[in-house]
Amino acid sequence: MLIDFDSLDREIQEAIGDPRKCDHILERYYKVLPQTVEYFQNFKRGDNYLHAHEQEQYIVNASVMLGLIDLEKDRMQARIVAKGSTRGIGKTLWVDALSFNDTLKAKYNVTHNLPSNEKRFREAYKAYKGFGNYTIIKDPEGRARKNASKVDAMVLEVLNGLFVNKHKPTASEIARTYESFLMGYAEVYNTNTGELYDPKQFPRLSEGTIRRWLAKWENKIATHKKRSGNRQQYIAQFNPYGQMDLPKKAGSIISIDDRNPPFWYAPQKRMWFYIGIDVASGCITTFVYGKTKEGIIQDFYRQMVRFHAHYNVGMPIELECESSLNSSFKDTFLREGQMFRHVNIHANSAQSKIIERRFGAMRYEVEKKAPGWIARPFAKSESNQAGPGKTKIIPYEELVAARLSEIEDWNNAPHHDEPGMSRFEYWLENQHEDTNPINYKAILPHLGYKTATSCSRGYITLQGRRRAIAENGKILTGDALIEKMRQIEGKKVDVYWLDDMQGGVLKAMAYIGDRFICEVMEMPRFNRAKAEQTPDQKAAIELQSRYAKTVIGYAQKTAKSIETIGFTDLTPKPSRKFKIDGLKRYEANEDFTEVEVLDDIHEDDQEIIYNQEDDSAGARNWQDSFLK
Repeated sequence: MLIDFDSLDREIQEAIGDPRKCDHILERYYKVLPQTVEYFQNFKRGDNYLHAHEQEQYIVNASVMLGLIDLEKDRMQARIVAKGSTRGIGKTLWVDALSFNDTLKAKYNVTHNLPSNEKRFREAYKAYKGFGNYTIIKDPEGRARKNASKVDAMVLEVLNGLFVNKHKPTASEIARTYESFLMGYAEVYNTNTGELYDPKQFPRLSEGTIRRWLAKWENKIATHKKRSGNRQQYIAQFNPYGQMDLPKKAGSIISIDDRNPPFWYAPQKRMWFYIGIDVASGCITTFVYGKTKEGIIQDFYRQMVRFHAHYNVGMPIELECESSLNSSFKDTFLREGQMFRHVNIHANSAQSKIIERRFGAMRYEVEKKAPGWIARPFAKSESNQAGPGKTKIIPYEELVAARLSEIEDWNNAPHHDEPGMSRFEYWLENQHEDTNPINYKAILPHLGYKTATSCSRGYITLQGRRRAIAENGKILTGDALIEKMRQIEGKKVDVYWLDDMQGGVLKAMAYIGDRFICEVMEMPRFNRAKAEQTPDQKAAIELQSRYAKTVIGYAQKTAKSIETIGFTDLTPKPSRKFKIDGLKRYEANEDFTEVEVLDDIHEDDQEIIYNQEDDSAGARNWQDSFLK
């Protein structure tokens, strides 16, 4: 839009300025470039970025310098065209730079601080033309600040070394010790190297200076690490913590830890729990308890296996745990890929495990309302501090019942994201599709109970019951069974097994030494009376028949394949020089009849007498009758 400037009111003309006039020559050349702004925003003096006010000043200075460079080129060109002398252009640039500050103030509310002295200005302008933005930054290396400091590396070494002394001195004590050192009343030496420090090489420092240096983060984080007697407090004060979203799928990760519920079952005695919480659902899936931590960790992992097997759910994909009780298993069943796909064993750190936060909620939202609750001695919140009166003693049996009831209520409470579902329902219905099948081969030798037994006639005795040879959860028959019997029949074996939630055998594995041989499964039984046999029992009859036929058939087949081999003894007989008159000796007859070996009577048929003299064509052996 074109505007007739002269038609505007005087006030408006003065406010916007006459566009037909140029107040200062540098206005045509002055502009702030994006790369100039970016350079000073990203520049570091030592380890620190420039202050905002420094950045603004250097951006203005650099923009003026760039404008002067363009102005110089045009001025040189104009004089050359006019065949005039180019001498004195440098001075005109200096004059223009000085006078341009009024325009900058009026139009942009900024000013440059380029040197007002002509000689220094020319030096600065020449340096900028040669090396750019770096030249207009004051003390770009940060050396002036370093040189001004009295506390160098050696002084800091002494101050920090004194501060980490075992009796944990204060900053005031350090100041007095340092002053005594400078005055010759104390010796300071390095306990590792034996070096004796010379007080003449150290400056005098005020107590405030020493206090400020010891309080700096870069010194405090190291000295407090060596001074701190409470690791958890140090971690909470100095260690950064991860900021993560909770998983949505149950079974993605389980967080486990031990805890002492804040109750006494005897004076100064608290029971132990070991608890595992599924992170996504918040459901407590595993818990064991006792009066001590003795053996509690192995019972815990056994219970975890039982619980997941009971609900036909795979093991969690990932485990997070503390190192104190779990580190001894990191090369066995806690090795990644054995019981869990991923295992995170943390040094004791309350911030590392999410279960610690759940314990806090359990302590103050649930247990606090129960009789006998013990407050923390130094609780920050007044509402969590101990009340009046003595701590009540809760009998152990009552304490166990109350805590288990709280776990039950906890799992039945609404889920934090799905209030229409309980934590347990969420855990059961939102399992991750990649949860691990229970790796019994890897965990039973370490967590299972051990029973020394043997294999006889295809059966392995465990808990007083003869159990069948199996693999991959299926009782073997045929060639697979024969192959296993070659390895195990008649031999001593070790069976590692784990009981289920009802006390039966959940899973059993047979080993010879450290070599896995087979699974051990109970043979399904059936009712002797056909009238009471269910379809499942009829399937059991078929399975037992095939199992027995495999062994009997192999014996018959092997026996038939054996060829009869004759043997003639050609050993020379010794001469009998000594004889007893009238003595008759037994002489072996070459013709002999094979003795029939009868089968053992089945233990369930001890009272039944069979007619074994019936050789009629229609008669069948009792075993054949059973197997049919």
